[in-house]
Formats: sequence, structure tokens, C-alpha cells
Amino acid sequence: MADTSTGAITSEAFTEAAVVAAAAARNEPQWLIDRRAEAARAFAATPMPSTQLRPWKYTDVSDLDFGAFPVAAPTVTVTGAEELVDAIAAGHPVGGEETFARLIPPTEGKFIAANTALWEQGVTIDIPAGAVTETPIVIEIESHEDGAASVFPRLHIHARERAEATIVVHLRSNGSPLLVAGVTEVYADQGAKVRLLFDNRWGADTQDYSSVRSKLGRDSDVRIGTLAFGSRIFKQTVEALIEGEGANSEIRGVALGADEQHFDFVTLQDHIGPRSTSNVEIKSALAGSSKSIYYGITRVEPTAGGSEANQVNRNLLLSGHSKADSDPVLEILTADVIRCGHGATVGPVDQEALFYLQSRGLTERSSLQLLVSGFFNSVAQTFPIEGLEQVIHETVVDKLATAEL
Repeated sequence: MADTSTGAITSEAFTEAAVVAAAAARNEPQWLIDRRAEAARAFAATPMPSTQLRPWKYTDVSDLDFGAFPVAAPTVTVTGAEELVDAIAAGHPVGGEETFARLIPPTEGKFIAANTALWEQGVTIDIPAGAVTETPIVIEIESHEDGAASVFPRLHIHARERAEATIVVHLRSNGSPLLVAGVTEVYADQGAKVRLLFDNRWGADTQDYSSVRSKLGRDSDVRIGTLAFGSRIFKQTVEALIEGEGANSEIRGVALGADEQHFDFVTLQDHIGPRSTSNVEIKSALAGSSKSIYYGITRVEPTAGGSEANQVNRNLLLSGHSKADSDPVLEILTADVIRCGHGATVGPVDQEALFYLQSRGLTERSSLQLLVSGFFNSVAQTFPIEGLEQVIHETVVDKLATAEL
């Protein structure tokens, strides 16, 4: 889903000369310097995305000025399976020359170009064929600048044949104005299994515009989830190129909104290989004047006969000022499908369930906390992470304790 629009924005840090000089000072390999230079040129030539484009219809960035957010390097720490992780410092992605910035090329958009040009403290995870990680690989990405800043998280994940891994990415910042443009590329070779969960607890004045794309080989299984609790604006695009026969892709996300938080999810499940499967489930619970947007495409190509897909977006409005917009789309280009469906709901909490809990002695707020926590449980059930369900429950209870209902 490429970006096109009007109103290019420039910043001295993003010029080709500055980008190349910074990369050379880090002693990066020439292929990576060349790729960064290409990104800098793309940044200069690519305008900001416009609300005339459907994926950006409800998120207006026409006035966003990159120059108002000095570039900073996030603090990145990794625990678990350290032998599979490299390039925590800026510049040498293992095995990345053939694949790095190829799945998500910088020419696709302004934010992607910015990331490819200036990312620092990126993480490469290369899981050897047949390797199975016993515990999750945990990546902490933090920014605690005193003033406005921009950071560009970069993840490059390659699960080789029959490899299996669970990866959790925690995103944290303070209350300073922060601009985030993250890029994550996931390659899953034949029979590989990847579970990737983003835990967004950015500060209250963070704007995050990030992209995630996976490429699935034969019989592979990639599940990507997002817990969207933080940020003032959070826009995430998650795409899966389901190329291999028998591959399975799942995208799950939940957003818990309060005050004037703005969440915008865009998904693409592109079935290319035959007998492939996919499932998308995006949920939001919105208090205060928060807002959630979902735009998703499930496409079944002519080559993907015998495939099966499902796409669901559910939104709970917890206050009279919250709002949700939903637009799930199916593009079925072959008559040979098992089942393809989609659905969306926007509305208040089930009043019968709310009455039942209150009749058992709970207050209205406590009842809502319990119902929302249960509403989000499907994400916890998808990812084999100890204590995840309890973490979600505690976050819901804490956030809704003071939210406007």
C-alpha cells in the first residue's frame, strides 16, 4: 500500500549527504550505506500521505513537521536467545544484504523512507533452521528524551526452515513529544513459526506511524499481535504476503482508548499461495473522546485456490463521545475458495451482561473493566506468553479506573 500525496517536508538530518556521512562514521558496510542513501533520496522525493488516500482518510499528517522532532537513538535491550540476535548497535544486519529493506522498500512512503535512512539501534533476529526458542525473545525499545524527539525502531526477523520463535516488543517513553516511525520485516521460510507481539505503552504525547510486513513460505505460520494502550496517535499498518502453499497468517490487535487517543489500524492479508489461510481480529474499547479506525483488505489472488480467510473488527463505545470507523474489504479474485468472510460491529457494551454483573454487587465501572478485559482475551490466547492475560487485565483495570465513561 504505497503512499502518494502533496506537501513534501524536508529536514537537514534527512539529506543524502548527512545520511551517508552518519552511516560512514558508524563504519557501516557499503551496501547498507547505499541503501540508506536510496532512502534519503526517497524521503526528499516522496510527499506526505494525504487524507485522499483511503488508508489515511481519518489520520491527517499534512501539518506534521519532521524538523520539529530532532533525531534521537532509542535505548534498546534484548533478553532471551541472545545468540540469535545481532545488530543491536547501528549497522550490520546479519544476512541482511539480500533481504534488508527489500520487503518494505523506502520508496513506499515518507515514514518508511525516514526510518530506512536514519534508524539506529536496530535489531536483527536470525533463527537457524530447526531451532526452537524455549522462552520469548524480549525487546525493550525506550525513549526518554527531555524534549521533542524522533526515533526509528527497526526490526529484521528471519525464521529459517522449521524454526520457531516468540518475540515480544515493549515500547516505552516519557511524556515528551515523540515521533515514531518503525519498520519491521518478517521472513518465515518453509514450516517456520513466528509469534510477534507489540506492547505499545508509549507516552501520552507520542505519535507512532509504523509498518510491519511478513513474507510467508510454504506451510509457515506467522501471528502478529498488537496491544495498543499508549500514544496520543497510533497508526499501524500490518501486512502479510502469504506466498507459500498451506501457509497461515494471523493479525490480532486491541486498542484501549481514553481522553483523545487516536488509533488507526490498517491490515492487508494477500493470499498468493494455494490452500493458505488467514485470520484478522482487531478490537477496540473506547472511553473519553478516543477514536479507533480500521481499514483492512483480505485479497485472494487467482493463484490462491482453496484458501480460507476471515476478517473481524469489533468496537465497544464506553462513552458518548468516543467513536469508531470500520471498513473491512474482501477482494476475491478466484472462485475456488473454501470460505472468505468479514464483519464489523460498533456499539455499546452488552447491557444484559452489564446488568448481570451489577446484580452481583459490582459497580458499573468495575463491571465494564471486567467485560473489557474478557473482550481482549483472544489476543492473550493467541500468544504463548506467561502472565499475558493478567497483564492485559491489570492494564484495563488501571486505565478505566479514571477514564471518562
